[in-house]
Amino acid sequence: MDVSKLLRHYNITEQQWLEALHCADRVVKIKTQANAYWLKKAAPARGLFRYHALNFFSRLLRLPLLKAVPQPGGAAAVINEAARLKALADAGVPVPKIIAEDREWLLVESMGESIVKTLKSQTTQKPTRQKLFAQCLAAINDVHQKGHYLSQCFVRNMVLDREANQVVFIDFEDDPLTVMSLAQAQARDLLLFVDSTARFFTDDKAFFEQKIQAFMTAHNETMRGALKQTVDRLQWITKLPFQKRLGHDYEKLKLGILALKHIK
Repeated sequence: MDVSKLLRHYNITEQQWLEALHCADRVVKIKTQANAYWLKKAAPARGLFRYHALNFFSRLLRLPLLKAVPQPGGAAAVINEAARLKALADAGVPVPKIIAEDREWLLVESMGESIVKTLKSQTTQKPTRQKLFAQCLAAINDVHQKGHYLSQCFVRNMVLDREANQVVFIDFEDDPLTVMSLAQAQARDLLLFVDSTARFFTDDKAFFEQKIQAFMTAHNETMRGALKQTVDRLQWITKLPFQKRLGHDYEKLKLGILALKHIK
């Protein structure tokens, strides 16, 4: 690959490229007058202790959706992300366009604004939060109806392309299908998304639960069963004593679990 020719084509200067490549940060934004790009460099594999601990917890509580998904790190993670981005793009799922790839890095186009930053902002009004939440759920549902699944389906891994008015998904260094079924991977998508958004709806519980229940009606019995099994086994968390002393983090966790409680 002729990197110099590539840089000229996208108006990235050699200085910008070298600074990004040698920056200590693993993910670096490169801005040009016309566009912006993200350089994602190979990361080390996740620690084995964390991996085995999570799997032990998953087996102990019979929670297959909480299995640790291997993240190989290095060139394998770069190759995996490139492959998943291409497969999802081919299916019509909004994901970043790959500009160039190497064994040690991936250069992708910046596709929009951070949704989680908007949700966090104190200036964001309730109708905007509701609209973004509904838009994210609709986008996840579209992925599932296409027969696909995501990966780290936290709201932090979603951006809003305002020009196209669509949610774009990012971060695909691991592949849940290596340790679980498609139905489980799709159920896991919702579990992670709900867990990462509940904090924004502690005062808007009815809306939060209604949208989640509507989302579930579009999914098959196998997927709903996989999610219900996990949620049922987590209900004990919602019944802990002295809940007021457990703080806001506990309240968010409880809201997410209860919002999924009535799956049929």
